[in-house]
Amino acid sequence: MKADSEMYRKLLYKGGAMSGGLLLSLLFTLLFLAFFSFLMLKISLSAEIENIGLIIISVVSCFVGGFFCGKKNRSRAFLWGLIVGVLYYACIMLLRLLVGQEFADLSVRSITALFYCAASGMLGGMLS
Repeated sequence: MKADSEMYRKLLYKGGAMSGGLLLSLLFTLLFLAFFSFLMLKISLSAEIENIGLIIISVVSCFVGGFFCGKKNRSRAFLWGLIVGVLYYACIMLLRLLVGQEFADLSVRSITALFYCAASGMLGGMLS
């Protein structure tokens, strides 16, 4: 009985760290997007630069979330960072649906974005 409660406590801690990392990555995304949109307002940027900026924002945000989660969860930090990256991508896709944009199908661009998010989250977890 005591072993079950200890396992439950550890699972809650790891889940809390994972959701904290996800929340942190989403907050970083909001901050970076606000700065990037202000920059776009002041400077005329091409569509290519805008796309690169959005990719960089996602990668940095997932890295920060994976790093935070990896710091909290010492064991298998790379796996927890990977999960944060995949959940980040899922949250972004859900937000796209909620605001009325089309759902990103299984195109090369969508798979690449998922790979970027997952890999940068995993890298953040490994470097924590």
